[in-house]
Amino acid sequence: MISALVYLLFFLLLGLIIYGDAEKRFISFIIGTILFPTTALFIKNPSISPQHIFLYTFLFIEISKDFRNFKQSLFHNPLRIPLFLILLSYICSAAANSGIASKELYYGARDFLDTFGYVLTAFIIGKKIDLESFVQKMYWPIIIVCIFGIIEGLLNTNIPYKIINSAFPIYEGYYSLNTDISLRQDWRIRTCFTTKHPTAFGILLTTFFLFYLPYIKSNFFPKIKIYLLLSLVGVNIFLCGSRTALCCIFIGIFIYVLNQFSLKFRILVYGFILISLSSILAYMIATFNYSSGSSLNFRQKQFIFSYLTVQKAPLFGNGNKFTANYILQETDNGNGKKAQDSSGENMGGLESIVFSLLIDRGFVGLIGYYLFLITFLILLYRKRHSEYAENGYVLILSGSLFLTLSGTIGNSSAFFFLFSGLLLGHVYQEDDLQEIEDTSVET
Repeated sequence: MISALVYLLFFLLLGLIIYGDAEKRFISFIIGTILFPTTALFIKNPSISPQHIFLYTFLFIEISKDFRNFKQSLFHNPLRIPLFLILLSYICSAAANSGIASKELYYGARDFLDTFGYVLTAFIIGKKIDLESFVQKMYWPIIIVCIFGIIEGLLNTNIPYKIINSAFPIYEGYYSLNTDISLRQDWRIRTCFTTKHPTAFGILLTTFFLFYLPYIKSNFFPKIKIYLLLSLVGVNIFLCGSRTALCCIFIGIFIYVLNQFSLKFRILVYGFILISLSSILAYMIATFNYSSGSSLNFRQKQFIFSYLTVQKAPLFGNGNKFTANYILQETDNGNGKKAQDSSGENMGGLESIVFSLLIDRGFVGLIGYYLFLITFLILLYRKRHSEYAENGYVLILSGSLFLTLSGTIGNSSAFFFLFSGLLLGHVYQEDDLQEIEDTSVET
């Protein structure tokens, strides 16, 4: 009976994506991406999850309903050059390791679409919908997510995760569905709602917080409503136990506060930060070692492991999905897949996006990915005259840091790509409308 309700929810969201207007399609798409994790599968090989179906259906509907806008958003997308370079890195990695006509090329095409398709869909919709209406309508779904997260923390068991994953024929998660799912550790509480891992929940909450933070200083929401949302999200960030999420939130808040000061003061502060970071980096290099103990030392070990793994193919790496298919191995304690070096020592899950990119697609793939993120950041910063651009570039900056420190476990990059891509699309929509208005005035 409960499984039938899960499928009913799935088909309801899918129906809204197919038959709803642009705003309803996008909100349903976001809710579906949150509620149905990558751990729930219809088919294992090739991997087909509810998230995949939502994404592919959304793109198909956009193509069939508004092909002109889709074509323009694809070929005139301000991110098209870095996205093309990333696609090229997938092709080169497959060609260098197994040849063009290989399964690796399929892996690359799927990974490219499953990662960056979210940016494209959000950009398309951002140019079509009323952003203020979207912000209003996403308010209560976010509140509900936060309430379930708090309940999970209080009860020390994750009921929604178990119900949703149990309804599907194939489950590829870290936690047994035959017992109560408790993620609490000896020294910290951990929650994940319906996402694959607390880290994925952390980036989702970080996205919510930074997306709504600027509304504190506007009259768009009653103060009590925005304070309630940010407070609930903040409580959940603490409960999910993601230190990276806390770090990114503090950095986002710091940038927002700093932006209220003069340009000279900001330059002075950023200069001080750069000098401090260079000193810290110099210290890290000087004290670089192989010992374990702290998170920093463990990341050092993971970097050495990644570097040694990619030594034979530094340009294009060892092949698409090489890390997932050949390096990460299931553990017996339910803590996910871990890497091991030649001596059998545990290297963890190679959490940073840097490590998997370096191993899979080499320095070309790594540079292409960060060129995409930097271009994304610059585009939004250049449009900072828009009241919505500030949300976007702070979100991209914090999200990039999150991926660098903790990776993309559970397709977590989709969460902040959806919201930042929406803002990018809306900012460019404003520019298009301004150009039309200027043209009308001239004629």
